[in-house]
Parts: sequence; structure tokens; C-alpha cells
Amino acid sequence: MSPRRERVFKRITNDMMNWIAKKRGKDTRPTDPVANISREHLKAGDLVRVRSYEEIQVTLNHWRQLKGLTFMPEMEVYCGTQQVVLKHMRRFVDERDLQVKKSSGIILLQGVMCQGTADFGSCDRCCFHFWREEWLEKIDTDATPTGPLA
Repeated sequence: MSPRRERVFKRITNDMMNWIAKKRGKDTRPTDPVANISREHLKAGDLVRVRSYEEIQVTLNHWRQLKGLTFMPEMEVYCGTQQVVLKHMRRFVDERDLQVKKSSGIILLQGVMCQGTADFGSCDRCCFHFWREEWLEKIDTDATPTGPLA
């Protein structure tokens, strides 16, 4: 399935799952970014706190995505930790279709690398995890980074 068709499929199925949840009287998941968690305008070198898993979870749709970016279970270990912004992700190669994609609101954190996934096993490639700005909170102190691989 092409990335474009995948996005359409996920949007439609998320809407259907919300409709079913609403009929059953259960909570629905966001279809658009949640307004109560604001985007921080972060720059390289900023100290940030990765929001708690609970704070991030309320921003995710049924596909565990916010604005098309998936929050991977392996990223949960960084929740609540302090990290340093490496840079904004402006463009990247989407390996599904080998196209260069433009992006906004995606942040790379220093040293926060993927070590593999439960689905695929360990990996030595050392890719950065992609973080939405909405999942990060700027810290204005001189504290040092904490947590895994900090």
C-alpha cells in the first residue's frame, strides 16, 4: 500500500473506530491534534521534558499517531525524562516510497536512538526517534538531562 493510501485508510478507519466508540458510550480518540497540549517552538540546544505517557496518549488516535507520526512503544521509556533538542526535522527520506518528504513539528533529541522494536527485534542502524513538539515541554532551567541514554 502506498503511503498516501495508507494515510487515507488510517484516517477512515480511525473515524469508524471513533463512531463505534461513541455508539458504545466510550471515549473517542482525537482525529486532529489535541488543543490542550500546545506546541512548543523548540530549537537546537533547548532542554525539554518528554511528557508523561498519559499526557502523550491523549494526543494519539487509534493508530497511536499524532499528525501521522506514530508513538512507538519503545519510546515510552523516555517519558518523563529530560533531554536536549538536537534539531528540527525539516525533510527526510520516506523509505516506503523512497521520496523526500517535508515535515514540520518533528524534533530529534540528542542520543535518543531506536535500538530496535518488539515487532522486528534488535537493530544496529541507530536511527533517531521522531518526536512531535506536542510531546515535549521546554524547560527553562540549567538542569542536566536524565533518564535512559541521557
